[in-house]
Amino acid sequence: MKKFDLVRYAFLVGACFTSIALIFEYWFRKHLSLVSRLLAGLVVTGFLVLADMYWIEPNLPAIENVSVVDRALATKMKGLTVLHISDIHLRHKVGFLENLLVARINRLQPDLLLITGDFLDDLGSLQDMITLIRSCKVKVGIYGVLGNTDHHFFRTKGLAKELQDSGMTLLMNENRRVDLPNGQTIWLAGVDDPVGKRDKLYQALEGVPIGEPILLLAHSPDIYVEAVLAKISMLCVGHTHGGQVGIPYLIERSDYANRGPFMSGVFHDGKTTMYVNRGIGTKTLPIRFLCRPEITSYVWR
Repeated sequence: MKKFDLVRYAFLVGACFTSIALIFEYWFRKHLSLVSRLLAGLVVTGFLVLADMYWIEPNLPAIENVSVVDRALATKMKGLTVLHISDIHLRHKVGFLENLLVARINRLQPDLLLITGDFLDDLGSLQDMITLIRSCKVKVGIYGVLGNTDHHFFRTKGLAKELQDSGMTLLMNENRRVDLPNGQTIWLAGVDDPVGKRDKLYQALEGVPIGEPILLLAHSPDIYVEAVLAKISMLCVGHTHGGQVGIPYLIERSDYANRGPFMSGVFHDGKTTMYVNRGIGTKTLPIRFLCRPEITSYVWR
């Protein structure tokens, strides 16, 4: 964070001095030299990048249509709309981003909405989060799990009760057999936060018939290897925010952004497919660049 702040302030100071110099040059010479025009272009480009990072991309959620090859799940989920969001990190009040998020979810008319943790950054936002969840129009149900931030700042039992009272089913190392509108049923399982080692996959899978395809929710990709060994069909996670900056070179050199080999997108191993959602909110730095917030829409085939 300090490195980024230094770069940002250095650019702003340099841009201010450069702009003053360009104004004086144009004032006295009535035109700008080629070098000055290049400098002006760099300054304008820099301001556009900052505007995109701070105000445009963080408030413009993308809808990612993800196709997953899994015949067993395809049979179960045929004709259904399943959405996945993560890492809302709500601070203070519901704002433009959250209202746009709800509007886009409702426009898609989902059968299932999956939320993989890190709901709040501020306990004072709890009632607003409840309002947000209740505003999502979902045909079958909303299912979620807790994330590491949810545990760091809040009393977990109280938070879990409030979230479940909002109409969401919170899966705390447990599972549910869900009846679907197409006449099929699906087993949804969810583990508590893997980052804090609170996940108990064996417990979450208790009672699921052998051979049934399982859709597993977890906050982070930390559980991927265990899910592969358990032959989970589909694992939906978040936590990484996609690095918040979609430039691999920069992510690799950031202790905060670099959260391992599974930053975003689809990963396969054996019978297991994992999808890492880029999240909705931000953490530490309120920026996104080439890494928009994400609503994932799944199709199985």
